[in-house]
Amino acid sequence: MSARRRVPLELLALALVVLASTIVRVALSRGVNAPWISPDEQLYGLLGRSLADGDGLTILGQPVPYYSLLYPALVGIPFLWSGVAAGVTGVQVLQALVMSTTAVPVYFWARPLAGSRFALLAAGLTVLIPGLAYSGLLMSETLYYLAATLAAWAVAACLREPTLRRQGLLLAAVGVALATRLQAVGFVAAVLVAVALLAAAERSTATLRRMLPTFAVLGALSVVWIGVRVALGGVGELIGAYAPLAEASTYSVADVAQSLAWETGGLVLLTVGIPLVALGVLTWGTLRGEESDPGVRALVATAVAYLSVTVLEVSAFASRFVEHVTERQLLSLAPPAFIAFAVWLRRGLPRPQPVTSILTLTLAAFVLLLPLDRVATPSAAADSLSTIPLERLKSSLGEGTFEVVYAVTAGLLLLLAVLVPRRLAPVLATLVALALAAGSVSASDAVRERSRKERESTFADAPRDWIDALGEKDVALLLTDDRVWPSAWHQLFWNRSISRVVRLVPTESPGVMPQDVVAVGKDGRLTTRTGAEVEASWVAAPAGVSLVGERVATLPPSFDQQGMAVWHVEGPIRIAQRVLGIRPDGDIHPGDTPVIRVYACGPGRLELTILGKQGLPTRVLRGGAVAAERAVAAGRVWRPRIPAPASADGSGVCTYRLETDGLIGSTRIEFVPGAEPRTG
Repeated sequence: MSARRRVPLELLALALVVLASTIVRVALSRGVNAPWISPDEQLYGLLGRSLADGDGLTILGQPVPYYSLLYPALVGIPFLWSGVAAGVTGVQVLQALVMSTTAVPVYFWARPLAGSRFALLAAGLTVLIPGLAYSGLLMSETLYYLAATLAAWAVAACLREPTLRRQGLLLAAVGVALATRLQAVGFVAAVLVAVALLAAAERSTATLRRMLPTFAVLGALSVVWIGVRVALGGVGELIGAYAPLAEASTYSVADVAQSLAWETGGLVLLTVGIPLVALGVLTWGTLRGEESDPGVRALVATAVAYLSVTVLEVSAFASRFVEHVTERQLLSLAPPAFIAFAVWLRRGLPRPQPVTSILTLTLAAFVLLLPLDRVATPSAAADSLSTIPLERLKSSLGEGTFEVVYAVTAGLLLLLAVLVPRRLAPVLATLVALALAAGSVSASDAVRERSRKERESTFADAPRDWIDALGEKDVALLLTDDRVWPSAWHQLFWNRSISRVVRLVPTESPGVMPQDVVAVGKDGRLTTRTGAEVEASWVAAPAGVSLVGERVATLPPSFDQQGMAVWHVEGPIRIAQRVLGIRPDGDIHPGDTPVIRVYACGPGRLELTILGKQGLPTRVLRGGAVAAERAVAAGRVWRPRIPAPASADGSGVCTYRLETDGLIGSTRIEFVPGAEPRTG
């Protein structure tokens, strides 16, 4: 077949890889209830919608610290013509295409080095990693995977032939990566390290000298960036929303070293290890001056520099803020490793000894010494999709058996890189591809399952836009510690009618959501730190909070969170009653200490409906003294009515408590003002 005819066939094969990957990822994202990972997904989604609405990078009309520009712009595209639900689906389709398109630069980077067949292999592996499951979520990794790969390719192209045109493309590619994710600041150091590695490999500083324009521009841009950010908000604004990274008092060397070991082990899991063996072998030959292909030398220098800088950067961050492997920040390291794997396969698996064995044993040590109690755990799933199959295997096999299976499988898989005969090289490629594909299916299934549970936890079986369904605007969202903090981000994302967030101290609300921090007075009024009262006509609040006004809509409780209600109020927001410590299903267990606080408490009575379940005594306390007590038989109902204290004159708070020696249920807890007090 002629070369002219072969090229279109190669491009057709590449197009099929991208198309097939896009279709599969869209199919796997069906049923994923994005957003799931809070507050990241909601933040990017809200910023994207804000851009689509022409309001810039704002939330609730307020600017937020800089996270990214290009990713919110990508997310905002479907929202130009779609509602929230349809917009999320559009984002999932668009992101599946964007992440799958990463195969294109990988192919064209690998083709001159490994030939078209092995370049297609590298492209295929690039779209098989479990991390592509992020395409079903609203995470910046989806765009950064492509942007960082393009930037790495631009670095390698400059090292291969540092013309001014290529250096301009490199600066543009790094700029795009930085506009996507601030993690890309590591590319500045990666370029320096890559040039130094190439100079060492070639025993020449020619490339270093020719790259001086790039270094000059990077230096000038760094000075301008620092000057602008400091002028805007001081030193703390240098890294935008990631300022807390610089505020950490110290970074322990021991902690960073431990994190470095964990992240390296995570990288082995991400790539299935064997491509890293291939990169190590090529690096050995390059540094010894034995590599004759300048393109491979550039690949090695780029891959090793980018890998080293990124792993160190991520490890330093994780040592302070993450207690497990954070694989999602390492995803873009996989494509250069896969290209090195393709080159190694095409060359017939060269395995110089003893370096290959030492390298393989070192990688095995990193992956075998990973703390499985922090890796194969549900808490690591959102940050490390490749660990999800391990978590599931651990759950099905039991901890002891799992550890044996994990150690044996990981050891044997890496050992194959040393022992497989050259004629069976396709076996290695097949094993890597199958491992990645299996991990992708498992990760996507887990994301669907866990995002569904998150939706059920937040909204039960109600529509997610239940507040918008009222048709009102300018709804205030009242945050208390009655519901877990991600609920606030979910409510804000799905309900455009929320225009203000009010947080009752000492409730926690992580993230950059603009909010008014308020305290509640004895009369139930909410006031800010300046003493100003909070005005609103419509308020969404947890079900345990009763406001002075009319309840117009309710959200049912879920399996682990109490419900919510929307109130129509007039004048300043006032809390009439607050119930704390009741489980979502209304049950009260021995040891639970439910508290009922009645604000602006005057004459009236607390009315309760208690359901007996175990027939053991239950007590209602008022002001610390037992006001009523009864052993409610199973299946029977007790309706005590506890009058307010005689001193209640509407200026203070009445406090009631419930105690029980056995399991009971409750269906009504309400203070009725002005009624003639009776006991029961």
